[in-house]
Amino acid sequence: MAQSPVIEQYFVCIGAQKAGTTWLARALARHDDVFVTPVKEIHYFDHIVGLTEHLSARKRRSRFRKYHQRMWTQLHNWREHRAQAAWYRSYMRTDLDDDWYASLFAHRDGKKVAGEITPEYALIGEPGLNHLKKLAPDARVIFIMRNPVSRAWSQLLHLCRARKQNADALVTPQFLATTEEERFTALADYVRVLDALEAVFSPDQIYLDFYEDIHADRPAALARICRFLGVASDVGRFEGLEERHNQSQQARMPADLRKELRLKYRSMVREIEARVGRVPSAWRREFNLPPK
Repeated sequence: MAQSPVIEQYFVCIGAQKAGTTWLARALARHDDVFVTPVKEIHYFDHIVGLTEHLSARKRRSRFRKYHQRMWTQLHNWREHRAQAAWYRSYMRTDLDDDWYASLFAHRDGKKVAGEITPEYALIGEPGLNHLKKLAPDARVIFIMRNPVSRAWSQLLHLCRARKQNADALVTPQFLATTEEERFTALADYVRVLDALEAVFSPDQIYLDFYEDIHADRPAALARICRFLGVASDVGRFEGLEERHNQSQQARMPADLRKELRLKYRSMVREIEARVGRVPSAWRREFNLPPK
């Protein structure tokens, strides 16, 4: 029996969705000692537990075409795109197994640590995380939480844009019913994610942070994350820290929905505060929690 590959000096960010993970991926990719996969979300572990079609041949071919389009239309970045050629050859292999996944971190150009960011790994539970740990026993795992009310609204706005609907659709009962769907609810179940993380990884392998704290002081947040990854934390090397990515439509959340979401997530927020020791001030105001 072939021995499973082992990925050394590896990290992964498992979410949450709409919590600034695209910004984090692009910021870390600028670090001299950090390799981030050219395709931000690999989706391997949610693929093997049957939760996604993001690794279908059609979707991977689409990403491969976009890579070639960038190569030929962004000649000023020609060297960078050429350097990604070996990585994309591995990515386009047809045998989607552990060796395939490990190969995605072999082309790291001598960088100290390598990783990827797939927010939907928040759904894979203990079985998926155990598989991840088998491949990367010393993995460093990042999980970022966002005020669940504003995160839910941002996700709804994102879905609205993806469905090519304007914001008026968000007030329809049919669209708002999305918040009760199993997948939508699971993506916001931070306690479930923490339970799974703590069951599989040691505390020193887990990094928790809050979206609101990160974006209140991005350089300080990046310094914390770099120290967790074991790389230089001099954030003076980073550019474009104020960039925003994947912005949703701008629309005010209906008061009735905000009230409903506050009721839905209040007990979870209290649990997060008990587990982590604190929540951001924006969460306290949202849920009218007593000051600490």
